[in-house]
Amino acid sequence: MKLFGHLPPEQERFILPPLALIETLDGQRRVGFIMRRVGPEYRELIAFMLNARCAAEQFRQGKTWAQYLKVARSIASAIVVLHGKGCAHSDIHFRNFLVDLDEGDAVMLEIDGVVVPGFLPPQVAGMMGFMAPEILTQGQRPSERTDRHSLAVLILHTLLFRNVMQPLIEYDNDPNKSEELVWGERALFSEHPQDHRHHPRNLGLPLYRRGALSYRMLTPALQRLTERALIEGLREPDKRPSAREWEEALAFAIDELWGCGQCGQHFPYPYWLHPPQRRTCPFCGERCRPPFPVVLELYEERQRGQFFLIDRRIVLGHGFRLFADMIEPHRKPPLTRGGERVVGHVEWDGRRGQYRLVNTEGGEWAACSPDQEERFTARNGESLPLVPGYLIHFGEGKRLAVVREERGSP
Repeated sequence: MKLFGHLPPEQERFILPPLALIETLDGQRRVGFIMRRVGPEYRELIAFMLNARCAAEQFRQGKTWAQYLKVARSIASAIVVLHGKGCAHSDIHFRNFLVDLDEGDAVMLEIDGVVVPGFLPPQVAGMMGFMAPEILTQGQRPSERTDRHSLAVLILHTLLFRNVMQPLIEYDNDPNKSEELVWGERALFSEHPQDHRHHPRNLGLPLYRRGALSYRMLTPALQRLTERALIEGLREPDKRPSAREWEEALAFAIDELWGCGQCGQHFPYPYWLHPPQRRTCPFCGERCRPPFPVVLELYEERQRGQFFLIDRRIVLGHGFRLFADMIEPHRKPPLTRGGERVVGHVEWDGRRGQYRLVNTEGGEWAACSPDQEERFTARNGESLPLVPGYLIHFGEGKRLAVVREERGSP
């Protein structure tokens, strides 16, 4: 109770800490605790993403993959709060989170089971399928390092609707021994580039055609975190990304989504695939059609007059809005943009065959070609061309953006 007694509201929203202890209930002695009640719209995470069939049913009801992305971010945020207090959880899995899928909110349960080194030892080892392999192979006790494995598996399960560590073969005639081996000594990422023992046959096929989503449908930042967590870090826990790294990459991913013209689903636009005709919807398989969106790569000023590339990209198409958090330094997308200031929007200029960025915030924006021979400015109500290679300056103290050129690497 002392650990979580004074959390700010922006952190408390992600966990349900104990508020008081119970001594008696209905006149009888009881041992327990009281926690905040959440609304009836919250259900166990497992109800929404146990498998692709569960997800497809939610999509038929009008839900979108973008809502699952927000849920994954909320899950990461809960672990950020926990690890920020010097705690670990030891039992991260899809039954210990309640979710409001409409809002993309998730809150963590079982805070009474936290691990505090030197004070609160772990009560459980974790759930098979989510626990780190060293718990089974070396008898390691749950810690922040083992949490990092469990968190990666849960985030990917939330986004891909399958356990990416799920084995496809048995390793012993004894089912219990086999289970211990497949999650421990023989644990293997299902999309390991060299070892295909657990590689699903339907991997990469569109989800609506009974396919299995690949982690390669995710943004490049999330792909790299996946590889660090489940390939490089599977046997070397120190290489696993932190909860904060996951939270940041998931936050940035919301601005890399594109809508499918066929099924209407939203997914990370695969700008790293060339030629553009290879870019398809991972849900229905429909090819992305021209005019293809533009991608802005953002830069921040770290030293006076010196700008450095940050790992954040904005995918823009006709009608897309530019928000203040995109161009103001040291900011990431808020959990909801309901109250966020709109500073511009994008229009497709069919006559010129280019997108244009309209300034609606005032001040002066400027754009120039790579050789600086072409220069443009835009005040309130005016627009700038979004041409590959062009540099866009949003004003003093703001970020810079470069319109990404078509090239082959993420």
